[in-house]
Amino acid sequence: MKSLMLASAGLAVLLASCATAEPGVYRGAVRGADDPHSGNNLEDLPRCSEIYDGGAYLVASPVAGRPGGRIEVRHNLGMGNRPYNIPPRCVDEWRIDPPDAATLSGNRRFLDISADTAPGTLTLTVTAQGYSTSISIPVIDPDLPNIYGSWIPAQPFSCAGYEMPSVFSIRPDGRVLIAYPNMMGRYQDERAYTYDHVTGAFTLGQQSGYVRVMGEGHIVFTGFAFPSGRMPPPPPPGEPEPDPTRCEYELRRAGEAY
Repeated sequence: MKSLMLASAGLAVLLASCATAEPGVYRGAVRGADDPHSGNNLEDLPRCSEIYDGGAYLVASPVAGRPGGRIEVRHNLGMGNRPYNIPPRCVDEWRIDPPDAATLSGNRRFLDISADTAPGTLTLTVTAQGYSTSISIPVIDPDLPNIYGSWIPAQPFSCAGYEMPSVFSIRPDGRVLIAYPNMMGRYQDERAYTYDHVTGAFTLGQQSGYVRVMGEGHIVFTGFAFPSGRMPPPPPPGEPEPDPTRCEYELRRAGEAY
C-alpha cells in the first residue's frame, strides 16, 4: 500500500510538471526530459542567479513556421564574450501568445504550431529569475513563400561591378542584417525592409523593388541597388556608369536561423 501511494504521488508530480498553469503557460520541464541544448556547442549556465536583466535571449530555428510545423527555441544568456545555455530549472515560466497557437514540448525546447493556427505571429515569452525575454515567430500561410533567414549571393559581384555582401539576413522584425566580405562574417550594416508575400514587392531602406522566389532556397531581387561594401572602379573615359538598379541579384539560402 505504501509503495502504491508513493507511486501515485510521483505520478501526480509528473503530471503537474506536464500541465500548464493556465492556457499557454508552462512551468517546469517534464521530470527526466532530455535537454538537447545542454553541452551542445554551449555550456550550461552554472548558476541561475547569474541571469541579469537584458542578458537572456531566445533564438528560433527556423525563424518562421507554418501551421503544423515545429520550431526549435534556444534560451541563452550572454555573459562576457560567450553565450551560455539556460537550463529549464532556471526558468519561472514559458508563455505562448495566442495561447492556442502552439504547444511547448516536455523539455521546453520545441514549439509545435497548431495545425489550425491562422497565419500571423505567435510570441514566446520566457521568464527566468524574474527577468523576461520574448521572441515573435511568423506563422506563414502554407501557400506563400518564406524568405526569412540568411542568404548568400550566388555571385561575388553584381552586373554593375559592385561587390555583393557575404551574408544578407532577413529577420521577421522588419530588419535586414548585412555582412560584407573580409569581415569574419560579422554584421556591419542594418536596413529596414517591408515585404508583401503576395505581390513580391520589397522595399529596402528608401529603395523599392521586387523579390521573386524561384524555389525553396533560391530568390532573386530586382529594381534597386543592392548594398555593397566596396564601390566598383570608375568606367573607362566616355562610358556611362552601369546602373545597379537594372541588375538581378540572385541569392541562395544559407540557413533559417541567425
